[in-house]
Amino acid sequence: MTRAGVLALLSALVLGAAALLFGLPELFLVAAVCAGLVLLAGLSTLLRPPLRAVCDPARRRVSCGTPLRVQLRLSNAARRRGAPPADVFDDASDHPGPVLRVGRMRSGAVVEDHYHLPTHRRGWRDIGPLWLETEDAFGLARRRHPLTPRRRVLVWPEIADLEPLTETIEYATERRRHAQLVWGSATDFHSLRRFEPGDDPYRIHWPSSTRYQELLVRRFETVQRPETLLFLETDEGAATPEIFEFMVSAAAGLAVVAAAESGSVRLLTSGGAEVRATGTPTAVLDALALVEQIPAGSRPAARLPVGAARMILLAVMGGAVGESSLPLDRFGPRRIICSFWQDEPPAEHRDVLAIGPGESIAERWGEFRMLRSGSPTG
Repeated sequence: MTRAGVLALLSALVLGAAALLFGLPELFLVAAVCAGLVLLAGLSTLLRPPLRAVCDPARRRVSCGTPLRVQLRLSNAARRRGAPPADVFDDASDHPGPVLRVGRMRSGAVVEDHYHLPTHRRGWRDIGPLWLETEDAFGLARRRHPLTPRRRVLVWPEIADLEPLTETIEYATERRRHAQLVWGSATDFHSLRRFEPGDDPYRIHWPSSTRYQELLVRRFETVQRPETLLFLETDEGAATPEIFEFMVSAAAGLAVVAAAESGSVRLLTSGGAEVRATGTPTAVLDALALVEQIPAGSRPAARLPVGAARMILLAVMGGAVGESSLPLDRFGPRRIICSFWQDEPPAEHRDVLAIGPGESIAERWGEFRMLRSGSPTG
């Protein structure tokens, strides 16, 4: 019941009491009219509007800090009955009041609209349940009707914008060592060879064939880069919850870079979680959206996956590098360690990127990238 409805009902009670006290039938008639209007208004709002709703998020996954767009489609399926104006409420909204306002809908009408929900934290983000609030024509009564059930969207951590690391001598040597030539694989051009029966005519290199007076076809190679191992320190004693969120953001940025460079990245946390992603870093980003810190002192020994000796290590740690549960020395020059320090920076090393409180991850990564490639920082 609205404020106007409450006032109308109180007025009916006062006028009815006055009519009985002073014997005035006119006041009793006015009181009956007021009470009847309130009763009719309440009964009219009990009837659910003939609306069907479809609520779909624009994306199933979204990065933290990016507004989540929610699309809503309302249709009046009734043949002869119209739907009154109504407000749409979302229980998951951070702001009071309706998220959408819907005007009067005639029979067969369809309305499509959208609204946005903020994403302040990584993890699961609820959408709904949605409610449709209707009001009578006199504004005396108001009632909410269920519209759509609750849905959930996964919010990824904020992905640090990191540029690909310039290829180093160690990385180039490792890549060449693992490269394999695959005949007829249209990847990277390698050399020319004589045409053989069964070769694709589209791969004939006509300028060279004309020059050497024989048919020559392009030979391609598929480069199998070593897999990237992404290690994230999740011990509560290594970083505060605020610093840990920056660590997760850095790990997400490194996962994107590693997936683009090597095509395969494997996430390993000090809590024992292990996830592998091939082609795209979706599986790793999903795991980073739900990763949590573990209590100090309960950290198990990190176990390297099979084939770790041939992997490239990208480690995101808090505190001292020497206290890591991961045997970092086994990776030799094929490692990069992002250390988020709070009180004292770690010792300078070519493979260690120290990020202090308040420093930008992207800017520090850019400086580290320049120093590692030997280019001037300018």
